[in-house]
Parts: sequence; structure tokens; C-alpha cells
Amino acid sequence: MSLDARYVVKPVRKALQLLEALVGEGRPLTLSELAERTALPKTTAFRYLYTLRSAGFVVQAEGNDAYAAGPRLAATPAPAAAIEALRQAALPEMQRLQLRFNETVNLGVADGAEVIYVAMVGSTRSLRMEAAIGARDPIHSTSLGKAMLAARPAAERLDGLPKRLVKRTPRTITSRTTLAEALDAVAAQGFALDLEENETGAHCVAAAIPLRGLAAALSVSGPAQRLPVDLLPRIGAALVQAVATIAARFEAAPGR
Repeated sequence: MSLDARYVVKPVRKALQLLEALVGEGRPLTLSELAERTALPKTTAFRYLYTLRSAGFVVQAEGNDAYAAGPRLAATPAPAAAIEALRQAALPEMQRLQLRFNETVNLGVADGAEVIYVAMVGSTRSLRMEAAIGARDPIHSTSLGKAMLAARPAAERLDGLPKRLVKRTPRTITSRTTLAEALDAVAAQGFALDLEENETGAHCVAAAIPLRGLAAALSVSGPAQRLPVDLLPRIGAALVQAVATIAARFEAAPGR
């Protein structure tokens, strides 16, 4: 059935054309490039882009006029079947890590600028750090999130993050430049740290799970007094081994 043009809201359609151009290109585009691709005057394109930025559908790169798809346009997590397969692949390693360190082990996946907790094996200690299954945290303030960001190509690590990074605690990294430098270090050492950046009093170590088409990571978290900084590299090394095993098990699962 054909659509009646009388009911098409033209400004909305033009804004969608800008989004289509950004998504279709797969890279940031300048205002001039977007105006050219959509045949819109630059002043009109700027107003639409400004509105889309205010709603989180578009982000603007700091220091220039390049625009990119925002967190509201980021792909949703993998289908439930893939996440369940990942849980099954990860559970044996999560249990091993919990027995070794007796701290909470978390499995998370990326959803735009956030991390979603999809599985957990809790510490048996009365004082422990735990998030609820299905809970979300900012991707930039968690070790899970930083591990997943660092696993991206260097030029794409900050794509989709809001221009202003939320300050969760006094230790949260809110400078994009500082975050980019921190992610370089994460990529070099193979694991990420959260030293009271997401929650005061909590330390966390994470490593990305090297999967095709699914951003996921595994972490060990606990109170800072039980996870001193000098212990974290040992946990990080254990996580690096665990995620390699998980990835191999996941990719070898039936139907993969």
C-alpha cells in the first residue's frame, strides 16, 4: 500500500535522512559532508543535528565539526540466544575464578554507551560488591566497559560515547583525552582496572572476551581493601586466560 504524502512530516523525514547518512557511511561526517549528502542547506542541517544531539541520536567529535551516530543509535546487544550461549561458555571459568579469589565474577555485554550485566557468580563473603543481573552502568567508568572499548580499533574506541562523560565518583575519568590514554594502556596490558571509578570503595579488574560480532567482557570485583592495587595484575592475568578459554568454547558451540 502506498503512503499518502500529506501525512509525512517533512522536518522529521529530513532529520532521518541525516541519520541514514551517518549510519550508512559508518564514519563521522562533517556538517558540509552531511549537507551535501542530504541536499539540505547547512543552516538547516545544523539545526536538525543540534536537535538530534540533544536527544542522544548524534554525537559531535570534540574539537571539530564531525558528527557520528550517538548512543541511542548504537546496536542493541546480541539476541538472547547468543547471550545465553555466552553464559554457558563463561560459567565454568566464572566459577573457577570465584573459587580462586572468592570475589564476585561478572559477565557483561555492551549496549551503546552502557554495560549490561548478564551473568554473575557471587562471593561467599558477607561484604561483597555485586550488581543485579540486567543492571546497567556507564561503559567508561567500569573495568568491563573499558576492556570492551580498548578491544576496538584505536580510532573507534570513543565512538558512541556522550560528549560529557558522567562522573560517578571523584575518581571517574571524565576527560575524553585521559580516557583515550587509559584505553591505550588497557590494550597494551590486556586487562582494565576500575579503582573506585564506578563505585566508591570498590576495585574491579576485567578482560574483553575476543568474540566476533559480540562485545563482552569478564570481571572480578570486590571491596578495595581486599583487592589492593598490587594484587590486581595477578587477577588480570587470570582473566586473560579465562576469556581466551571462553571465546574458544563459545565459537566451538553447536550452531556457531
